[in-house]
Amino acid sequence: MSRDRTILAEPGTGGTHRRDIVIVVLLTVLAALIGASLEINERIFAGTRRWEHLQIDELPAVLVVLSASLAWFAWRRYREAVSEIARRRAAEAHLAATLLENRRLARQFMQLQEAERKRLAREMHDELGQYLNAIKMDAVAIQRRLAQEDASSPIPRAAASIVEHTDHLHAIVRDLIGQLRPTGLDELGLRAALEHFLENWRSRLPEIRLDVRLEGDLDGLGEQLDLTIYRLLQEGLTNVARHSGAQRVDLRVVRDTTDALERDAIVVEISDDGRGADPAARGRGVGLIGMRERVEALGGRFHIESRPGQGFTVRAIVPVCTDTQTAAQ
Repeated sequence: MSRDRTILAEPGTGGTHRRDIVIVVLLTVLAALIGASLEINERIFAGTRRWEHLQIDELPAVLVVLSASLAWFAWRRYREAVSEIARRRAAEAHLAATLLENRRLARQFMQLQEAERKRLAREMHDELGQYLNAIKMDAVAIQRRLAQEDASSPIPRAAASIVEHTDHLHAIVRDLIGQLRPTGLDELGLRAALEHFLENWRSRLPEIRLDVRLEGDLDGLGEQLDLTIYRLLQEGLTNVARHSGAQRVDLRVVRDTTDALERDAIVVEISDDGRGADPAARGRGVGLIGMRERVEALGGRFHIESRPGQGFTVRAIVPVCTDTQTAAQ
């Protein structure tokens, strides 16, 4: 009970109650004075004598009982309202704590996911990459040696085919490593990693015009925020390439310190002129759900704007904070 009272206590509540009590007392005294000066009861008694058989003169007592009953009813409703407000505030506090815990777990899951991706990328680079290079070197040595001894032998051609297949596998492994761990993000920073990623994207899809704006200080944001921004662009442009049928994409990554809602935030916006979609329709892609979860895990906001035939826009606002602040949220 003390906890509920603590929850319900608000500045100025005691002063408001005292003021209401004073008003009630003053109105009661004023009513008594007016009734005494005008002799209202005597006049009512004189005016209702002819209807004595109807017992109208008992009406004041009935009104007193009615007033008392209404006062009791109002008091009961007041207690119920107080109890309901306490329950709602407790539910809101529980919901806020649950959302905070869910955000912490989502952030922890993403950290574990990125750590696993980093480990896999390192293993692929160190182990698989080295073995592919060794296979290629052996195939090149066989090709050169047999080409000098017996030019008509089919083995040099087979060795050349091994070299070609090895180069193809090496390119695939390099792309997979880039997807698992952004190229240059750890060494060069977010801006350089984004520029490298966007140049590769342009070369792969030259038919789509990509207009890019990278503004503000995008370095030194922390590993979690760097990876979140990079993954947003990666997933957003992947959706554009697969589903939009767009001819132009406008991409904006801006560090905004003037937004009234965020003291310091990164604004990411990806907009295309493709076929669009209905954001309220069921069966939205897992990619968009993952983008939203990443943004909301860092305390950000994620918004989608689209209509069939009118393009698709993804906008995210992620607050900039230190790793210590993020861990405390």
